[in-house]
Amino acid sequence: MLEGVKILDLSMNLPGPYCTMLLSDLGADVIKIEEPRIGDQARVLNEPFFDQLNRGKRSVKLNLKNTAGRQAFLELARHSDAVLESFRPGVVERLGVDYRAVSAVNPRIIYCSISGFGQDGPMRDVPCHDLNIISMTGIQHMTGVRGGPPVMPSVLIADTATGTLAALAIVAALWQRTVKNRGQYLDLSMYESCFSWQHIHAAFLLSGFEYGAGEGMLSGAAPCYNLYRAADGRYVSIGAVEPHFWAGICKLLNKEHLIDKQFSSGEEAERAREELQDLFLTRTSAQWMEILGPAGLCVAPVLTLRESLDHPQARHREVIITGESNGATVSQLNSPIKGTGLDRPEARKGPALGEHNAEVFREIGMSEEEIDTLKKKGAFST
Repeated sequence: MLEGVKILDLSMNLPGPYCTMLLSDLGADVIKIEEPRIGDQARVLNEPFFDQLNRGKRSVKLNLKNTAGRQAFLELARHSDAVLESFRPGVVERLGVDYRAVSAVNPRIIYCSISGFGQDGPMRDVPCHDLNIISMTGIQHMTGVRGGPPVMPSVLIADTATGTLAALAIVAALWQRTVKNRGQYLDLSMYESCFSWQHIHAAFLLSGFEYGAGEGMLSGAAPCYNLYRAADGRYVSIGAVEPHFWAGICKLLNKEHLIDKQFSSGEEAERAREELQDLFLTRTSAQWMEILGPAGLCVAPVLTLRESLDHPQARHREVIITGESNGATVSQLNSPIKGTGLDRPEARKGPALGEHNAEVFREIGMSEEEIDTLKKKGAFST
């Protein structure tokens, strides 16, 4: 769907590369612009993680602190559709590759900046990672059980949310350019991305109903939307928000007197949860699924990641894709975006650092002599 779109990706680690992985999986030509020494830090942090996020991309190493390297980047930007960066605010301006510099050579460019707290405000320069952002936006406080300590989420919420929203913003800006023939600067913060994922809790709070961890209707308070421990130590999840699902569960469990306790609160809800918990401890998770599963009542076992990837539904939907890359078998998560005529991404290794330098510059019309001159001037080295 994005065939013909060329994106220069200055980002590293997770939010930016996740954004451009989504765009690359949809057909965009993503060129990683990496510093010449080690490139994207994810290369040395975790190779499979790097490969997952950077499959299908091309790598160009450039020293943006070098005049020739900066000029080479701007020449690439002249022939590109979008630029993504995730440095701290002010860094790209000091390097001379900010939106003003890029739009001067390409007025139709889409330029997206990802940062922790945004390009302005009192915290614009504060360093942070995912954990700090979810702590600052209420997510960490709301993650846990009532009366207990906060529990660290197992997924990187801020990074993934921001990368997803950045991909949406870039695609929207590309459409705007098609309609209005103009470029766009985009300022995406992990901070605001996390607030956008707080929609349920914020809606209640802003309407005058405040609660803490484990006290929300969909975060542990309601009997109908909860986790129950079975006899084998495994858990069963019940997500019966609709009254007819809850009523069906209560009838199968011979607990019809709990039907009107679906969204009860306080001590009444606690008694209902405890009664159900006592019941669930009488059978294993698998036994409960044999009873409740076939009825189609929004009940599911709590699976490990390995179990979830081996599930027949995951296999049918090809959640995992496998391919050969550099003589090795590579297994990775597939793109979740499927549709008529869409090519699925190929499971492959990420590009070697600077693997595509000559190829990319040749594509924009540079001669071998010009590429060699850039090399001699230090554009590709530290």
